[in-house]
Amino acid sequence: MFPLLRLPFLCIQDITEQWGLEDLLDPNRITACDISLSAQDLNVFLRSWQEGKTNRRLVTCKLQLSNEIDVKKVLKNCGGELMDPRTTRLQIIERGCLDVWIRGGIRIRRNDGRLAVIDTNCCPYLTRNQEIFEVHVRDYEKRLEIWNSENSDEKWNENGFNIFSFEKK
Repeated sequence: MFPLLRLPFLCIQDITEQWGLEDLLDPNRITACDISLSAQDLNVFLRSWQEGKTNRRLVTCKLQLSNEIDVKKVLKNCGGELMDPRTTRLQIIERGCLDVWIRGGIRIRRNDGRLAVIDTNCCPYLTRNQEIFEVHVRDYEKRLEIWNSENSDEKWNENGFNIFSFEKK
């Protein structure tokens, strides 16, 4: 079973329609703060989503970990693609929230073609054409170097993972 199902606290809100066990076992939105997950735990979670075994309805998953983990280990065997924030813009539409844009991120696909983007910048843009933050460009360039290196001692560690899935096009 996944560590996310052993959270010490579960908050369920904004229930406006019939709600059942399926919503608890296969939610469309997960938010968890100050949780301890290993890179392997998150990797299993992502690969299971990719294989269509779990979280088939997942649209948004926001995880704030109490520990930093190695992003390359998280994405091992997930076929992740690092996207340039200068050229990649994706709109995030969440019920009850302002629409925002993420720039860059890491793209993965589910076996049915559904796209997910993992945003580790945790700093959305308010408009499509908002000027990019220079720190995001510098971070991307440093991450790309680590991403492409086979045996670098340098790690890309993060503790915030925002995962957004998009309908197949």
